[in-house]
Amino acid sequence: MLTIFFRTVILYIIVVFVVRLMGKRQIGQLGPTELVITILISNIATLPLEDHDIPLMLGVIPILTLACLDIFMSYITMKSKKIRQVVEGHPKIIIRDGKPNEQVMSELRFSLDELLTSVRAKDIQNIKDVQLAIVETNGTVSVFEKPQSQNQQQNQQQNQKPKKGDKK
Repeated sequence: MLTIFFRTVILYIIVVFVVRLMGKRQIGQLGPTELVITILISNIATLPLEDHDIPLMLGVIPILTLACLDIFMSYITMKSKKIRQVVEGHPKIIIRDGKPNEQVMSELRFSLDELLTSVRAKDIQNIKDVQLAIVETNGTVSVFEKPQSQNQQQNQQQNQKPKKGDKK
């Protein structure tokens, strides 16, 4: 029983160390390779915990190897634009001048509801007010509002504010 406890503590410390070493962000910000590495590490870490006949080092060595591979891939993708595009992909324009690009939506398996949710999250009520929306390589959507829509919103907000002489 005590052996299980120590094996668990050791693997926990190693996995936390490796994740910190790899510089991981929130789960939603993981790229495809980072997500695969994270899943593999979690699966490998459970093997020596479930089967006590497996030596602890048979879990530790693959975890450290995966961490080294991830760090190496990060370095390579940082230095080479071509490799970065192959590994991480590139951003895609999903709305241009208020019109959704259905081909890109289909390619990304992005529904209209998901797109509208992303637009509303940026406090834009009408998709026609979007100048440009880009699906980034990490899956987030960057939304840029049309300039005239921004001016209209500011004017509406100023008109709604009570003036100094007005009573409430």
